[in-house]
Amino acid sequence: MTKTELFITIICFALILGIPQYGVIGAFIIVFAYIRRSKERKLLLYSIGFKKPKNWVKTIALTLAIGIAIELFAETIFNPLAEKITNSTIDLTEVDFKDSIFMYFLWVIIGFVLGGFLEEILFRGFLLTRVSKLFSKIKTGNFVGLISTSLIFGLCHLYQGWSGVLSTGFVGLLLGIIFLLSRKNLWYSILTHGFINLVSITILYLGYYERLKMLFF
Repeated sequence: MTKTELFITIICFALILGIPQYGVIGAFIIVFAYIRRSKERKLLLYSIGFKKPKNWVKTIALTLAIGIAIELFAETIFNPLAEKITNSTIDLTEVDFKDSIFMYFLWVIIGFVLGGFLEEILFRGFLLTRVSKLFSKIKTGNFVGLISTSLIFGLCHLYQGWSGVLSTGFVGLLLGIIFLLSRKNLWYSILTHGFINLVSITILYLGYYERLKMLFF
């Protein structure tokens, strides 16, 4: 990792932890500007994980299935446990559909663009891989990168309350594992993240959130 990348990584961590939610946007802009101005942009994009999947149809189908499974597990098992542990409910008041199908589709787009694309480039693509490069042993670097980025991913959702931090941190951990298992192919975590958000938004819109949460608890 270059000194510039180390400096950017430190700044990104500071922004995300210092200004939860909004710091993510600032960190992404810095990373995007660095990629945009890089003289070795193609090599940098490849190192971040922009590698063309062998089969797009299979990749989309697989990530859709994984995204649905993760979200349903989170809604029925993990989130209720997180709320019991923290003695607080996940604050989802920011997601307001205003009884409008237009707002539903707008949130779906936000879920894919801001959640799936932006956050995955920042957390898994750039930060995880840069932290990993700090260590001589690949497995150690990947582990530290996975844990550190999952933690700050959860903390940047502090506006959802501590139960929301646990929930999103858990999802971030799973997305990081998917990224590593796919040999650091970012498209797998981008699409999975997007589909997780799609299922979550659809559940909220249809009014099934509370029913799923009470399914086993």
